[in-house]
Amino acid sequence: MKDWQRIGLTSLLSIAIYASTLNFGFIAIDDGGQVLENPFVQSLQWESLKGMFTSATVGMYQPLTTLLFAMVNTVFGHDSAMPFHIISLMLHILNAALVYHVGKSLLSQDSAAFVLSLLFAAHPLAVEAVCWVSATSTLLFTSFFLSALLVYYRFLENDEWKQYATAIALFSLGCLAKVQMLPFVGVMFLLGYLRNRHLLADMRMKLPFLAIAAGFAAISLHFRGGQTAFTGNYNEWLLVPAQFIWYVVKAFVPLKLGVVYDWPVQPWTAWTIGASLGLALWAAALVRWRSNQIFVFGSLFFFGNLILHTAVATTFLGPYADRYGYLSVLGLWLAVFGMVPESKKTIAVRMGGTMALLFAVLSFAQTRHWSSTINLWTNNLTHEKSTFSNGMRGALYYESGQFMRAKRDFEVVDRTPDPRFEAEKYSYIYTKLGLMTTDSEPEKSLRYFKQAAEWEPHPESYENVALAARKLGDFETAEAFYFKCSKDFNPPSFYMNLSNLYFKNQQFEKGAAIMTQAIEAGCNDILCYKMRCFFRIQMREIPGAAEDFERAIALFNAVPKAQPDPILSNLEEMLQSFETN
Repeated sequence: MKDWQRIGLTSLLSIAIYASTLNFGFIAIDDGGQVLENPFVQSLQWESLKGMFTSATVGMYQPLTTLLFAMVNTVFGHDSAMPFHIISLMLHILNAALVYHVGKSLLSQDSAAFVLSLLFAAHPLAVEAVCWVSATSTLLFTSFFLSALLVYYRFLENDEWKQYATAIALFSLGCLAKVQMLPFVGVMFLLGYLRNRHLLADMRMKLPFLAIAAGFAAISLHFRGGQTAFTGNYNEWLLVPAQFIWYVVKAFVPLKLGVVYDWPVQPWTAWTIGASLGLALWAAALVRWRSNQIFVFGSLFFFGNLILHTAVATTFLGPYADRYGYLSVLGLWLAVFGMVPESKKTIAVRMGGTMALLFAVLSFAQTRHWSSTINLWTNNLTHEKSTFSNGMRGALYYESGQFMRAKRDFEVVDRTPDPRFEAEKYSYIYTKLGLMTTDSEPEKSLRYFKQAAEWEPHPESYENVALAARKLGDFETAEAFYFKCSKDFNPPSFYMNLSNLYFKNQQFEKGAAIMTQAIEAGCNDILCYKMRCFFRIQMREIPGAAEDFERAIALFNAVPKAQPDPILSNLEEMLQSFETN
């Protein structure tokens, strides 16, 4: 079988797995920030180009990925996600072809390289990267990573400067696509090791790569440094062995995959202890079989490409992510092939091919979860215990008008909060819970609005609490929260809310005082004078009430073609009754 035939079969397998995803839409996780609402994607004008190369997108520096989105958007728009999914599938097919050539270079056996590309193309850990538009950066940087690997390896073989320059260019482009390109610097040393070169050989040739890597590392830290979503009360480094071994387990048994995984509650469990022992055994195997170059290369390739996704470098959102195994697991397959004796390689190739077909079936099933964001979170809830998925799914239910389902999900979050939610998200959840229980469960509604105000203390939240308290007749709480609103926040709203409260509670003296404050603050509105007039009448301050009435009449008469005002008529009758008496 020729190279093009093997690559063609791998491509057909990829298409068979992912063809249905071309009809999928965008996912309500980052796709808005990266594509739909990203101002830099909307055009290819100079200002947009400058913006995408000088700023971050959803906290990540990936200007080349943003540029790709902008190019797709310019040609096709974003009314449909299909063009973006087509680009993702094409990049995945390209990467599988590149993996085949990497296999040919490193394994020196075409059939083994073919199986390597099949395993890469079909593995369920790749589903997230291919199906999620926001994960296009993973596909794109992988293309540059594998291309740079091939070119640099050939440079080590023939010392052609053109290939060296090409490797630098590909490395730089990969860094512009996603900062996860940085481990390529370590792979350069591993490639030298495969060529039997000393570890520190050709350091002068590696310096440009190191300088570029340092620059992009600084940029990445600038835009994302310090962000964390770690929820444990232990040293997160204790999880690093489990993070590495998780990808090993999922490489061979890719079940219960999801979009966001839970941080472990405890660092010492049977799983984490077993993972630590497994990592120690792997380290011992590297020492024991250090002369097996492919095993060493594949193992260190695996660890090197995962290190930035462990607690050593980041604790963002979850301990694992399927897309982080997209390129990294390639090293694992190389290590496995490296351990196969020459006499068993034919059997290994057949087993690998069979495994790839099984993975293809699992991947095809996994893609269905990406047909909608609600399906994605629902799948997550089948194997993750935290309420993060409930909160995210509940928001989607609410926005689509499925209020009962939203309420159930939000109440789960209320019972067992997930600390990964930021204050804005908690405020949203409790505000919506308050709105959905206003009529049916007013006591709960007040509690929910109070919690929303605690998470995000702003005037809208305070007004929600006050309204819920008024509904229950708790005028003291309502007054307290109305007073929390700043007077410069829609001045009539602040004063009118309080005056209405005092009107309902028949606290006329307070009502007159708050209307006086409004008028003195410059609120020259007819309603202020009508309200103070009423309050003063109730307090028997008739001269002041008459003055307010005259001022209200003057404002009324200044309105062209004003309709008769029954409130003014009632106030006039009330004043006349006092004059008669």
